[in-house]
Amino acid sequence: MTTVSAAGEGSGLRTVLRHAAHAVAIGMSLFHIHAGIFGEAPALAYRPIHLALAFAVLLLTAASMRAPETGAKRWIGLAWDTAMLIVVLASTLFLVFDQTRISERMEYMTRLLTAERVLGALLLLVVLDVVRRSIGWPMVVITLVFLVYTQVGDSLPYPFWHRGYSIDRVIEQMYLTVDGIWTVPLAVTASYIFLFVLFGSLLVASGAGEFFTDLARALTGRIVGGPAKTAVVSSAFFSMLSGSSTANVVTTGSFTIPAMKRGGFSGSFAGGVEAVASTGGQIMPPIMGAAAFIMMETLGVPYGDIMIAAILPAIFYFATVFVMVDLEARRLNLRPAEDEEMPKVWPVLRSRGYLLVPVIFMVWALVSGYTPARAGVWAIGMLAAMIVIFDRRKGVRGLARIFADALINAPKLIAPITAACAVGGIIVGVVSMTGLGYRMATIIIETSHGILPLALALTMMVAVIMGMGMPTSAVYVVLAVILAPAFVDFGVAPIAVHMFIFYYAVISNITPPLAVASFAAAAVGNADPWRTSMHAVRLGLPVFAIPYVFIYHPEFLAQGTIGEIAYVCLLMAIAIFAISVASIGWLKVPLSRATRAAALLFALLLLPSEHVGLIYQIAILAGSFALFWLCYTLDLRRKAGAATAGTASPHGRDPAS
Repeated sequence: MTTVSAAGEGSGLRTVLRHAAHAVAIGMSLFHIHAGIFGEAPALAYRPIHLALAFAVLLLTAASMRAPETGAKRWIGLAWDTAMLIVVLASTLFLVFDQTRISERMEYMTRLLTAERVLGALLLLVVLDVVRRSIGWPMVVITLVFLVYTQVGDSLPYPFWHRGYSIDRVIEQMYLTVDGIWTVPLAVTASYIFLFVLFGSLLVASGAGEFFTDLARALTGRIVGGPAKTAVVSSAFFSMLSGSSTANVVTTGSFTIPAMKRGGFSGSFAGGVEAVASTGGQIMPPIMGAAAFIMMETLGVPYGDIMIAAILPAIFYFATVFVMVDLEARRLNLRPAEDEEMPKVWPVLRSRGYLLVPVIFMVWALVSGYTPARAGVWAIGMLAAMIVIFDRRKGVRGLARIFADALINAPKLIAPITAACAVGGIIVGVVSMTGLGYRMATIIIETSHGILPLALALTMMVAVIMGMGMPTSAVYVVLAVILAPAFVDFGVAPIAVHMFIFYYAVISNITPPLAVASFAAAAVGNADPWRTSMHAVRLGLPVFAIPYVFIYHPEFLAQGTIGEIAYVCLLMAIAIFAISVASIGWLKVPLSRATRAAALLFALLLLPSEHVGLIYQIAILAGSFALFWLCYTLDLRRKAGAATAGTASPHGRDPAS
């Protein structure tokens, strides 16, 4: 009887907490829609309210998950969640209701009130605890290192020395100014990112995921390697809704990975395809990862400029995976599917093509110079109107469910991003306070001895390593503040440096040993995680070269004339195809190691430094291509000889094995 009573009590408590989380989530969504239409409150009111609502959703959801537990464990956990929630509400409401006094105080001159000191310190602890829950310990440890650095900097040698700061000074910077928790990362999350996440949630709830999947199948399902190409195209489409690698994997991968396995691909290869394609979601306009919006504020440029700069790299990213999949399918001699039930393009567009209208409108608004907040609100309104007009079959209750699901899901998705941006703001505040960013720029220049490729390689390694245990937005925030300034002395375009950091933070999702996207795809496909990661790295090999093109050829970021952009795109297309051939090891016939090495050498020499003269470039390229053609001709003859003798080529094995 006791067990039944406890179970019933836990179930009832869980229901109450879940409904409370949903109510707060709906309130948060309506709050941001109102702000997008009528304007935001002052920064030290609007941003704290955003954080309070996001953390309340996260903590109430966590509490509802604890409710079914029994005994002391449940009540201790619930008490801890309640205490965290009280601290968040008290510390943020204090800022909201004391706006006048806080705005009039002299920063770093007026002594802190006891309430400010206590609430600021407690809020820092809550932020760290929420980050621990939603992101993991690595980000907490890094943040604690930065906070400790403020206290011990006066004991460190150059270049890490600073004069030291009191605990009150640190709390004031983080809690009472817009140079700490409430700085750019959280500001962007509150002002822009939430509305785009809400737009994506509304698209998903309205069935856009199925629409994009059917459209991808209609476009690619009947060609060689169709299931894998469907995964690439559907991930490119779905990225407009998500901007999250893992979410993309588990959403599109649930049907693309089994389809690829049925089509003749191995489970690990199918998982690798989905991991690489889904990772591209964060770099695919118009709704890119959260870091893209932070980049907008950091560089002080319109989001439309970021989107235009990202479009060519994103197209080449997905084209690379598409080419790799095609080569692998032909290497395995797979045949196109002959499924009579495969959807066709026109019927798919005719039935649900209206879902594309808000996306196209949003792209137009962003490129035309409208603010992301205004573009997001208008896109949400247009999508709502499209659903009401064209989806009457669901009825009033069905439409209400679509909107309710979107209003509830968006805050759940934004909560971890808010936590990452809050803790990123702490790190930005420490770097700003101590002047560490300028000194780190000096360290990079001295370590690389002024050699740009070496400085880029160091930055790439740091971004990939940090990205293994942290979300992309957090990695970008830290490195953009600490490392990006160093490249100003090299004369590199700022947008090229920031895109370089952004790309490698994204690519870390498929890089072992902690390739989160690859591991998620392996779980979906019931495949070996390590082999899936290796296939993902092999498929993404050409992608690793793309960020270096940003630095040496900013035309690839649409920073030049049409002719210059076309020339760089032509070189990139040839280079990517050559790297793909070298990686897959097949071009009509299985390729020897010598041929693959020659193809890779030719690809790397296609984009030389501007310091190499044109005559030398042509001579070097001609020589490397001649070497490749010689090796390839030998492979063709070897294949012909093997066919004549009735023997198999020794090079026909899986290149990843």
